Amino acid sequence: MSDAGLQTTNYFVDGATMAARNLIEPTFLCRIERKFRRIVLRQQDPDCFTLKGLYRFPFVQRLVGRMTIQAPGISHTLNFRPGTTDIEVIRYVFKQQAFSITRLRRWPEIRVFLEAQHKRGRRPLIVDAGAHIGISTVFFALMFPTALVIAIEPEESNFDLLSKNTEGLNVRCIKAALSSETQRARVLDPGEGHWAFRTESTNSEEGLPCVTLNSLYGEFGGSQAFPFLVKINIEGAEEELFARNTDWVPNTGIIIIELHDKIMPRKAVSRPFLKCVSALDRDFVYAGFNVFSIDNTIFTTR
Repeated sequence: MSDAGLQTTNYFVDGATMAARNLIEPTFLCRIERKFRRIVLRQQDPDCFTLKGLYRFPFVQRLVGRMTIQAPGISHTLNFRPGTTDIEVIRYVFKQQAFSITRLRRWPEIRVFLEAQHKRGRRPLIVDAGAHIGISTVFFALMFPTALVIAIEPEESNFDLLSKNTEGLNVRCIKAALSSETQRARVLDPGEGHWAFRTESTNSEEGLPCVTLNSLYGEFGGSQAFPFLVKINIEGAEEELFARNTDWVPNTGIIIIELHDKIMPRKAVSRPFLKCVSALDRDFVYAGFNVFSIDNTIFTTR
């Protein structure tokens, strides 16, 4: 996007104006199946295998599996997998507004900062780590139209939908794991749905590449883009991410992170993050499953 485009494009769209249209909710039988799997089989986040099986037929795919995100002047198609946890993520992002920073008390000063940067021809750099199929990525890209959004997702089926769902938006999709170092990782499936894939480091050359936030800032930041927001939901890999090479943290205005001690007990995977941010001048705001870590100096700079 050119400087002229930055000057003429609206830099902010209120996420509260976005609505998920034509979203087909799970059927009654699907709800019964999920309840059975959750209560009797003790599955934490069960898929509806009946609907998943039907979705394999092309005529069913034409009827379900697509929805529209609408807001004033906005219409964007999202693809999802019926009968899976994809629908829960859609509700979480667009109905519960889980990642909306407008509900923060500090939003007025953040908006003044963004407007000042916009007038200078500078765009926000947003990183969505653990982007899944792109639902939160699309939310950020539509909410901040001038932003450059980097979406990181390691799992292949999720990444394919992520790429499809972000077509036409100012999004760069990277199939990789997020780490503190440039190493390799493999994807693990704990059997808790498409949103629960995990990664661990490996010495195998067959593993996925890892990217670091320091390298992403070096590649995509600069005179026209400034680090603004990083959303992190990487299923426990935050332990390794914050263990070292955290130079990027003080340069990031907002970090939104879901910590995973609740699903990985007695491993203290959140400890490196807490040690890192506790040494910095940042607010710590808990909202739902997420922690919003907000720098107390960046947004005072005009």
